[in-house]
Order: sequence, then C-alpha cells, then structure tokens
Amino acid sequence: TTLPQNRRTTNFPRVYPGLTIGKVSSGEVCEIFVDLACPYSRKTFLTISQISHKYTDQMAFVYHNVIQPWHHQSLWLHESTFAVKILYPEFEAVYWKALFEDAPRWYDKEIYGWTRGELYDQIASFAANVVVSSNGIEKLDNNDGNTKISIDNVGTVKKRILQYLIPPLQPGGNFPDEAKILLGSAPDDDENAVFPLTKQIVKFQRKRGVHVTPTCFFNGIEQNEISSSWTVKEWTNFLGQALS
Repeated sequence: TTLPQNRRTTNFPRVYPGLTIGKVSSGEVCEIFVDLACPYSRKTFLTISQISHKYTDQMAFVYHNVIQPWHHQSLWLHESTFAVKILYPEFEAVYWKALFEDAPRWYDKEIYGWTRGELYDQIASFAANVVVSSNGIEKLDNNDGNTKISIDNVGTVKKRILQYLIPPLQPGGNFPDEAKILLGSAPDDDENAVFPLTKQIVKFQRKRGVHVTPTCFFNGIEQNEISSSWTVKEWTNFLGQALS
C-alpha cells in the first residue's frame, strides 16, 4: 500500500530519542540505558553529571530511554523528555538533569493514585517551569521580522508540551501538526503524538538485550562491572582506562 504524502511511516521518525552529551564523532561512546523512574538510574546519571564535562571533548555520553513496566508511570515520564527534545532541544540536557534530581516526587508510592491525565498535567507543568527558569522558551516573531524570546510564559510552554502528551482523540487533545512529518503520527491516532518514539526506544532496548537499569556499554561492549553504586572516583578510573 502507498502511504499518504503527508504521512511518514512510524518506522522512520526524524527525531531520535535519548540524550547525547559530548562528541559522538570522536568514536568513543559510553552508552547508559536508564529509566527515569528508577532510583539506580538516578544515582548513575547524577554521578556521571558531576564529571562528564571533563570528557566531552574526547567522547560522548549517550543516555537511552528505557521504559520499565514495573513502574507504571515510567512511560509518561519518558514521553515528557520526547516533547522537550522536540520543542525546546536547547534545554533537553537541563530537563533530564532536573527530572532526575526531582525524581523521588514521581516514584511509585508518591503517584500511586494518579490518573494518566493527572500525571501529564503535573509533568508538563514541571517541564514548562524548567524550560522557562533555564532562561528561554519559544521564539516569537516581531513585526520587523526579527525574533524575541519570552521567558515568562509557563502556560504557553505547558500547552505546547501537552499537545504531544495528550492523545488527540481524548478530552484536551490538540494534535501538533508538525508531528505528522517529524514523527509519523496523526490526529486520528488512538495514542499520542510521541507514540512512534516510544515504539522506537522499546525496539532498540530489546535489540540490545537490555533488561535492568542502568546498563552501560562502552564502544558497543556491555560493561558488566559498572554498578549504580559507583562513585565519581570509580567512574573517573574507568574512563581514564577506557580513553588511555
């Protein structure tokens, strides 16, 4: 069958999920598979964040999204990173860090009774505040054709994020037209606009044989000795040997 011209297949979204810090072109890549609802992933991410800036001219740290089904909110948290990546890519790394720093507020016991819609509302508010407090949101056209940056409209940012999170056929749904080209999703889909990215990360994780989080690879080889209990010193020693 032939796909409509304005519809891309979901096998080829133009946005790649996950967070990359550093130079992938260097050929030295440390991949870390993490779940945003996992306390062990949180520890690893925040530990590496203390030292990653020392290595980004030599290598890249690539964080892959892993949705763990035993944390029912995991999917929705990861979806919020997709929305920020698409709308405000310059704040993607800031948002990941803020989300991990504040992760305990999203853990199972804290949100047990929340509905999907309630969590979307809360996480969109959180993301919008991170974006705005990081000194920049969407660029608006001036009459003279130039652009200006508004830094105080949290409500506008939240609405844009919710466009990607709330399924278009559900109450409050407002499908973002650009998602047709970027992601291959459509306004008559049962799921939300970022659903193609969810399918992509699940397939990628399975192909790599990842089960627990965090799981780390260096230059494509799984590093079983790496533990979430590792300190800055242990990571420094490991990276020193890997890059020597």
